[in-house]
Amino acid sequence: MAYDKKNMKVDEEDNDSLVNVIGSHIDDSLGFIATDTQLERAAALEYYLREPYGNEVEGRSQIVTGEVAEVVDGALPQIMKVFTTNSKAVEFEPVNAGDSALAEQVTQYVNHIFYKDNNGFEIMHDWFKDGLLQKVGVVKAYWDDKKNTTTEKYQNLTEDELAMLMQDEEVEVVEQEEVEEVIEQEPQPSVDPMTGQPMIDEMGMPVMMEVPPIVNIYYNVKCKRTKDYSQVKIENVAPEEFLIDKNATTIQDADFVAQRSLVTRSDLIAMGYDPEIVDELSTGDLLDFTPERVARYGAGEEPFNTNNSDDESMERIEYYECYVKTDLDEDGVAELHRVCYADNKILMHEECDYVPFHSVCPIPIPHKFFGQSLADRAMDLQLIKSTVTRQMLDNLYLTNNYRVGAVEGQVNLDDLLTSTAGGVIRIKNPNALVPMTVQSSAAQSFPMLEYLDSVQAKRSGVSDAQQGLNPDILSNVTATAVSAMTSASQGKLELIARIFADTGVSSLFKGILALICKYQNKERIIKVHNSFVPMNPREWTTQYNLTVNVGLGTGGKQEQLATMQMILQKQEEVIKNYGLANPLVNLKQYRDTLAKFVNMAGFKDDSAFLMEVSEEQAMQLAQQAAQAPKEEDSNTKAAAILAEVEREKAQMKMQSDMAKLELEKQQTELKMQKELLELQQERVEFEKEMALKELEFAQKANNDSEKNDMNKTKEIINSLEKIQNLASPNG
Repeated sequence: MAYDKKNMKVDEEDNDSLVNVIGSHIDDSLGFIATDTQLERAAALEYYLREPYGNEVEGRSQIVTGEVAEVVDGALPQIMKVFTTNSKAVEFEPVNAGDSALAEQVTQYVNHIFYKDNNGFEIMHDWFKDGLLQKVGVVKAYWDDKKNTTTEKYQNLTEDELAMLMQDEEVEVVEQEEVEEVIEQEPQPSVDPMTGQPMIDEMGMPVMMEVPPIVNIYYNVKCKRTKDYSQVKIENVAPEEFLIDKNATTIQDADFVAQRSLVTRSDLIAMGYDPEIVDELSTGDLLDFTPERVARYGAGEEPFNTNNSDDESMERIEYYECYVKTDLDEDGVAELHRVCYADNKILMHEECDYVPFHSVCPIPIPHKFFGQSLADRAMDLQLIKSTVTRQMLDNLYLTNNYRVGAVEGQVNLDDLLTSTAGGVIRIKNPNALVPMTVQSSAAQSFPMLEYLDSVQAKRSGVSDAQQGLNPDILSNVTATAVSAMTSASQGKLELIARIFADTGVSSLFKGILALICKYQNKERIIKVHNSFVPMNPREWTTQYNLTVNVGLGTGGKQEQLATMQMILQKQEEVIKNYGLANPLVNLKQYRDTLAKFVNMAGFKDDSAFLMEVSEEQAMQLAQQAAQAPKEEDSNTKAAAILAEVEREKAQMKMQSDMAKLELEKQQTELKMQKELLELQQERVEFEKEMALKELEFAQKANNDSEKNDMNKTKEIINSLEKIQNLASPNG
């Protein structure tokens, strides 16, 4: 097979086949939009610019009302607000555990590319306005591999300086010249190596020693410095420049998508095309004469006939950048190819995997690519309102400047035809002049105009009540009715914003991520919230869930702020009652809620008020809070202190009572012991008395055994006395 996938080349046979495929697709696409779409878009532009309708009558009112402009320009700020109020209109969410930090980096970098590297606000404004006015708005996002090479010359570089220069990756040395600088030295006195003293000759003169010259080597260098300005480039595509397969419903499922533009021969050569091939291309400027471009520029502003220049390099050529699905290698599967085409010639061809176009349509029609615009909904109303207003003004002119009937011969016609304030008309008969009055139609016209305004508001969602422009409309209406009217009108605009978010905006930001992951081959440092953060897309993946923050479905701004404040209060209550280690709200979620509150209040950059908090930081703080004792508020602490004091007082009283009871117990025991001892002493005294009486009785009874008995008695008495001494308290 002649097709070489590696080198992306086609032979002559395949080239002819590709030319036929591209030519057929271009003709079909042009015929598709030329039927109705181009004329409707041109009409919308003319209505927006309030161009005359072509049915004007000389001498009558020719006013053109501006309903189309009011609808488009009234809806655009409301839709832009929901995308641009937040500093991160689009957020990437991690799919896998542990990707939260990378997802946050992706979010920051992609938003930076859109808003900082490219003029994101202006791009989004024109993109959405094309959609609201021209049925479909289209942007193109691609990797612009731009490099700028300059020639630099350096003189008298040292070897170290040359080495540093050559280490620069941007520098390529193309010429290098070595230059020697010889510095002659004056002779110096010789020194005796043994004594260290200057040597003296026979004449008493110092012996001079020749010193070799100093040789310095310098380099003169000529080099090329190539700066890499490669980045994601986002451009608005004019509606008339965009072509698509007539059977397509979206860009993703289209078999053919292309952008046609007028480029000069110089531009084509700068793109890298062969000058010989470029010189052979025929000029063409049919794009300048499309209905949309003619309507956009108007009379006297059109950039037509620019190919009349004597400078051939500035001659313009109709150039097509096409993305087509075709089976060139005949494997049965159609591959996506990028083909650059002009004058029935293939200028460049390569297989690709990405279509760089992204579209938005405010009112899609299922199963069609081109839907309807807000202008389509308002053009007939503008025509009717212009007609009624013209008739009302003509009626007012006739009412204020009514005609007069004059009796022939009874009136001086020169006086009658000379209209002068306070002037005199000479008449011969008092009844010679008869005023021909015209009945005023204002009573019927104004209700008609108000009805047309209400129809416009219902169709578009743009009304004076919704924008807060006409207080008279709301003067006799209850707050509930006003809220209902505003919500009903806002609902249509919210739907358009949601359609834009989930189609074009989501597709565009996913495309930006895919481009930087594929083409950015080195780290880049950007400023995020007053700190510099390195971004290396080669470490990322494109598998992220994407959320577009449009802030819809929660009413007006005041209602949204009130709702967000309520959410903040609930989060604060949870954190206050259960601490940071609760299962409902962590510190990052609370910070994000505060950030949204700040954004909704009108401050785009929340970093001026809040520091960034990562998931890891939130988890770490929650763990620390779980390990630390729960912090109580001042009232709780005071109550706890009072309770502790009362507890200690009760404890001290109890201890005092226990000590008192113990003392009383000891005193009772001592008293009982004392009484027991007294009883024991009395018993001993009694026994002693009894022993003495027995002794006396024994002496009387038996005089023979007196000594023995006396000894025994003395022993008993001595024993009793010992017992008495032991029982005594002092014993």
